[in-house]
Amino acid sequence: MRKTKKERLEKKGWKVGTAEEFLDLSPEESAHIEMKLRLSENLRRRRRRRRLSQVQLAKLIKSSQSRVAKMEGGTPRVLSTS
Repeated sequence: MRKTKKERLEKKGWKVGTAEEFLDLSPEESAHIEMKLRLSENLRRRRRRRRLSQVQLAKLIKSSQSRVAKMEGGTPRVLSTS
């Protein structure tokens, strides 16, 4: 968030903080979430860089398009390809 926007919100009485503060996350929980976000973002970036659709990537990894979408979206239920 831009500094000017933060200052403007605080002047109007809004409390500005981090997601960790709002959710009362431990440093470990915060690191876990950050890692999952980076993994999903990296997967999407690499797929796009190779100019693959989700369907094409799914075929390469012998999975489904919906599973690729869930992996890119960081869905917690995506544990394995079985």
